[in-house]
Amino acid sequence: MTLAGNQPPESEILKGKKVVVTAYDLEQTEHRGIAVYSKALIRNLREAGAEVWLLTEFDAPLRGKGLKGLPESTRSIIHSTKVLESLSQGAFSRASHWLESKIALIRKIANLYRQIEDAFEFTRRPRYFARHKIHKIRLDQLFDNPYLRQDRLDYLQYVEGLLCARKLFFSTQIAALMKKQKPVKIELNGFDAFITCCPLNIKPVNVDIFIQTVHDIIPLEYALTHDNTLGFSHRLQACLFSRRIFVSESTALKFNDRINGYQIHRRRNNNQVNNSVAYEKVLVQPPSLSFPGWLTEDPERVTDLTPVSHLLRPNQKKGLQPFSYFLFNSSVEARKNLLFLVKAYAESNLGSKGIRLCVTGRLKKDSYSKAVKEVVKHEPGILLTGYISESTKLDLYLNAMALLSPSLVEGFGIPVLDSACLGMTAIASNCDSHREIQSMHDFEKYVVLINTLESREWAFAMQSVAGISKDMLSSAVSERQLRLSRYENKSRLLKQQFKTELIEMLN
Repeated sequence: MTLAGNQPPESEILKGKKVVVTAYDLEQTEHRGIAVYSKALIRNLREAGAEVWLLTEFDAPLRGKGLKGLPESTRSIIHSTKVLESLSQGAFSRASHWLESKIALIRKIANLYRQIEDAFEFTRRPRYFARHKIHKIRLDQLFDNPYLRQDRLDYLQYVEGLLCARKLFFSTQIAALMKKQKPVKIELNGFDAFITCCPLNIKPVNVDIFIQTVHDIIPLEYALTHDNTLGFSHRLQACLFSRRIFVSESTALKFNDRINGYQIHRRRNNNQVNNSVAYEKVLVQPPSLSFPGWLTEDPERVTDLTPVSHLLRPNQKKGLQPFSYFLFNSSVEARKNLLFLVKAYAESNLGSKGIRLCVTGRLKKDSYSKAVKEVVKHEPGILLTGYISESTKLDLYLNAMALLSPSLVEGFGIPVLDSACLGMTAIASNCDSHREIQSMHDFEKYVVLINTLESREWAFAMQSVAGISKDMLSSAVSERQLRLSRYENKSRLLKQQFKTELIEMLN
């Protein structure tokens, strides 16, 4: 059965296509920006009918005579368990001997051995990943598997299986640091398309469609990042030999001006470009919040979602009061400008009025995080939550007075998009990607852009929002319902646009 014009239903447009997606950012400890994009990509590919395979460098070759002598089915489940455990923890879990937990000397020897092993891995890193050396795990064959029920791995419900290529991303990073650009090759026989969720110095073999996603060129614009300049430059150069997805118009303009070597004139909102740029498209990713389906089953009557997080429990001395706090939801690094924000909050004196600043994200052991902690010591109104679960994130967004995003530069700005979709005020820096979000739909009503030259301006903006929002608490239920209803409508539009343009890229 087909729709008008002999077009197949949307859920079957990519039926029969086998697509490989990289899991690099899903392997990290914290799932932020690019990991959110990766999940949206996987879900939309599956909903369009594609068979999605996730490419990971987490692999666990079974060692030891005892393990090698086990039946194939037993070795297979042990291998699957180790890979899934690594994805759930965001780090590769190496096998350790039971004596390591008992004897300190054995533990030191084991650690030294692993360091030597890492050094050997560097020298003999793979340059070519043959298809027969890539281990395959079919998820539909993992009967009653506990990992498929974990919140962190919820994206696996849209994945057919895993392709495990040990040290793959490690090898691409090392290759990017070399003076001569020699991308790591990987055989993908039997697959129709390969999509990277971030730029990689990689070249697929025996696959028709190769797409790289470019989120930003920030490591070239801002020195205080963890990326090596040469390595990141080579990763971006590798994107010139593939089709390209840009997450924002701003990123597309910067890439084609600074990486492609020529200027390009685009028209915002319709992606019209000159004919010299082929196979590239700006795909605005969908918002990141995922609310339970039963909340919005009846669009005319949205159910309230009462906060359940420990951070918002009544009678919690150090907890948050609904609609009495500002939210900062980003990783803690210099370009996110958190230090500027905590100083602006201190200048606003809102803490003395019971209005707090909630900061999510894990602080690091660097000088920037230490400077943030020093300010927080003297400001009891600032709450540092550390990395939070998806459930807690929903509560924090639904009950915040406003979102704060003073980033110096962004590839896109998902927290600001989430806030605008909810209809919640977002006070954001005036970087180009935030301007782009403000220009979408009716978001100019909710996104307030301020430069980051004067902290007093941010302090005044927070005071103004606090004054306007003082009555929110008395109508908390209706406010949450309004946000949920609006979010459902806006996210549906953005998801549909993302899926339609993604299908165009693959067809």
